Amino acid sequence: MYHTTTWLLWLLAALLPTMLTRNPFYLIILLLAVAVAYSTIGRSSPMAASWGLLLRVGLSLAAFSALVNPLTVHHGDTVLLTLPRLSLRPGGIILLELGGRITLEALSYGLVNGLSLMAILLIFATFNVLVDHHQLLRSIPAFLYQTGVVISIAIAFVPQMMASLQEVREAQTIRGHRFRGIRDLLPLFMPLLTSGLERAIQLAESMEARGFGGDVSHSHRKQELAYKASIALSLFGLLAGMFWYGYFPAARWVGGSMGAGGLLLLVWTLRAMGRRVGRSRYRREMWRHRDTLVSAVSLLSLAVFTLFWLLGRRALVFYPYPRFTLPTFNPLLGLASLAPVAPVLTTPKKGKAGL
Repeated sequence: MYHTTTWLLWLLAALLPTMLTRNPFYLIILLLAVAVAYSTIGRSSPMAASWGLLLRVGLSLAAFSALVNPLTVHHGDTVLLTLPRLSLRPGGIILLELGGRITLEALSYGLVNGLSLMAILLIFATFNVLVDHHQLLRSIPAFLYQTGVVISIAIAFVPQMMASLQEVREAQTIRGHRFRGIRDLLPLFMPLLTSGLERAIQLAESMEARGFGGDVSHSHRKQELAYKASIALSLFGLLAGMFWYGYFPAARWVGGSMGAGGLLLLVWTLRAMGRRVGRSRYRREMWRHRDTLVSAVSLLSLAVFTLFWLLGRRALVFYPYPRFTLPTFNPLLGLASLAPVAPVLTTPKKGKAGL
């Protein structure tokens, strides 16, 4: 439906706010936008069933953070209640101390951290549902084809595991099995482990049959060694150039030249490694007008958050200590947090999918 590059820009525009801000207003807006994108576009995906389970995992993480932070951090002026202290002191050294003053500031900060963790988890879950993994693999640069295969397998692991878990639960429900407690996890865990091992063996056999990593000739090994030496030399040039530029301001041109030389050598080496990999495409992805619109909105959101982080970082900060105050809200940042909803607005209606 959308180009892979469009989804990658969408992912960056959704992730950057969770990295730069702890303001709950922007995080809630972002979560709502991601949820709208999933409910409108992602429900038709065969991997959509994994989203609900990941939502429950995210809520559990948020609740856990909201409970642990006030129990372990006792700073803040607004005391809600006082609990008996429980300390773990092996050898007289305090390793863990629970209880004591439970403050509103610690509770709110724990909630915000949990909200951020949940946002990151659900953003990746939604991206995993929306993107085409095969096109994502093909978009990786040629010199990183082995890394691309590993990343593609890792990305597909969670939805495959969720699908297997759903199948196992349905089969056991038909047989009359009911989940009542921790003891009932074993009948779920063993079939899940067995199916995962079977998929791993099938994948390894299929990769071996296709000759993945099979070129071990003497000339190939010599070429690989030369490439590794060239990459090491270019990285050394970059590090040496940055060191010289930072510690010898009187002759910064020397450090700049070393860094530029190392960067050029690295680019040339990676380009040469990419030329050795033969790639063919049966059908190229089409870049449509809606891809341009979604990419422009994502880039605009990235630019807004980056500018605020560089020039007005205080608008992104939420720190409730020592006394809780409501976080500020900037309408421009609120609009930038709505960027993940852009694919919903530009998705063609039924009957116009070819436009």
